[in-house]
Amino acid sequence: MKNKKKNILTKAVVATTLFTAVGFAPIGSVLVAHAAEDAVFADAIADTTSNRSITIWKYQVRDASELGDRGDGTKVDVDKDIIPGIKFKVERVKPVGDKSLTNPREQRVDEHYTIDPTFPAQTITTDSFGKAVIELGIGRANDGIYLITELPDDRTGTDLDATDGKKIGTPADPFFVYVPQTNRQDTGKLIYDVQVQPKNILESLVNPDKTINDLKGDSVHAGQEFQWELAAKVPAGLWQIAAQTGPVDVLKADGTVERTVSITAGDPIIIVDPDDSSLLQPNFSMTDVLNEKLIYKDNSAKMQVRVGDTGTWIDLDPTDYTVSYDAPSRTLKTALTRAGLEKVGTAANGYTDIRTVFTATVAENWNGILDNNFTVNYQIPGQTPKTVTPPPLTQPKYYTGGFDIKKTGEDTKAVLKDAEFMIALTKEDAEAGKFIATDGKAYEKDATLPPGVQLIKATSDEDGLAAFDGLALDWTDANSDNYVQDDEVSRKYWVVETKAPEGYELLKEPVEVTVDLTTEKDDTIELNIVDKRKTDLPFTGGEGTTLLVAIALGAITVGTVAIMIDKKRRKA
Repeated sequence: MKNKKKNILTKAVVATTLFTAVGFAPIGSVLVAHAAEDAVFADAIADTTSNRSITIWKYQVRDASELGDRGDGTKVDVDKDIIPGIKFKVERVKPVGDKSLTNPREQRVDEHYTIDPTFPAQTITTDSFGKAVIELGIGRANDGIYLITELPDDRTGTDLDATDGKKIGTPADPFFVYVPQTNRQDTGKLIYDVQVQPKNILESLVNPDKTINDLKGDSVHAGQEFQWELAAKVPAGLWQIAAQTGPVDVLKADGTVERTVSITAGDPIIIVDPDDSSLLQPNFSMTDVLNEKLIYKDNSAKMQVRVGDTGTWIDLDPTDYTVSYDAPSRTLKTALTRAGLEKVGTAANGYTDIRTVFTATVAENWNGILDNNFTVNYQIPGQTPKTVTPPPLTQPKYYTGGFDIKKTGEDTKAVLKDAEFMIALTKEDAEAGKFIATDGKAYEKDATLPPGVQLIKATSDEDGLAAFDGLALDWTDANSDNYVQDDEVSRKYWVVETKAPEGYELLKEPVEVTVDLTTEKDDTIELNIVDKRKTDLPFTGGEGTTLLVAIALGAITVGTVAIMIDKKRRKA
């Protein structure tokens, strides 16, 4: 259960740490004062009666702009969501010689300080209020410099539920704490309970998801275009403005520092090409290595964004992203430009989702089932680069099927060639003479079709065989797992013989056939269609009789004409 108030968590985003308490860290942890109600303030001389302690408050922020000012070890009220269950290691250290300890990023163990063996290292964990306290004890024997190190996020159960399953990908930078600490507001006093607040940007759950025509399974007639969608949540902190001036680490995938650059307060935190170490710029891209059966439609890819799960997808401006397609490796990549990063990542714009859409086809008459995955690649300042792929059982699938016909004669059982067939989506269409065309739609046999579209026909060959391939199929999610299983894909078609072999009768009724992902096998004949031979009708008359009739008709005609001429002569 999540409570919303200053110390109680609601929602969050998982990982990067921002700046440290003493000195300046990369996007690491910022220590903002937040003291306990009973914080002890005393005069300049450390007493022997006060209890010494360090209190850690673990909060999350959306980006660097929410860091605020550096803490001073005292209480500051903040309205941020907390992170329970985070562990911190506490050690006491001693300077080497006259070394001054301000920032573990700049001072190293054994060179600048050593671990005090008289103080056993301890681990403390933030509670359900995001608070962790180490009680050091009463008296000067507990005074000194303490090194606080945030440990990797290993939360499970309710602690992880409190941040909606989001973890801290990069712990806050280590920091030193003086106990007691000089009051930064009144340097003549001491603080015995030092309050610190290392903040984190949670590692975003980008939830990559891929669909076909906005479905998990779909099919169009082979050769026709269909759309793939590569979607993800917009990572938190994608576009950040530096709150402070100082160094920023660029991390490698293993968490080690690749390089350190300087940033200026008020400037965007930008990760650029590794060869240019001047600035750091967040990056975001999507990569799809297309299945070998897919044919990418050139210049069809674009990126879109939306607000909320039910929002309308909006095309980004072409200047907001780049598109590249490498044909030999079949790799399609879309990436946000700086303008796109600012537009998509600026919290005020409210974009929650981003996707790439592109168009593809398969070859005509292709049968089978194929899936295709993709990766989301991004890096938030202060975090390691992330590559996220949808789980295997969430991949969408495209599928088509086919079937075979064998044509034989009833009398001889011999195979028959030159029988022509067409197919319909329903029995009613078949009986009405409406057949499927290459665009997957039904048309009347004599209709004028759109340019480039033809009715699908199959003609039996010398072996009496004909085939229909690349047919669109239906998916019935029988087990409701939103995953296409081979045995959940099929569709009924109706076969009509539209031209009979010479000497044989047409098939008088449409024949139903069920097509699935197995019916296209070469060794299987789904339909055996047998034609009856033409019957011998009675003769309509002999050649001689016809000739006599013709002569008689001719004589009658000549006689009639002669009589009419004779009558006219007599009148004259």
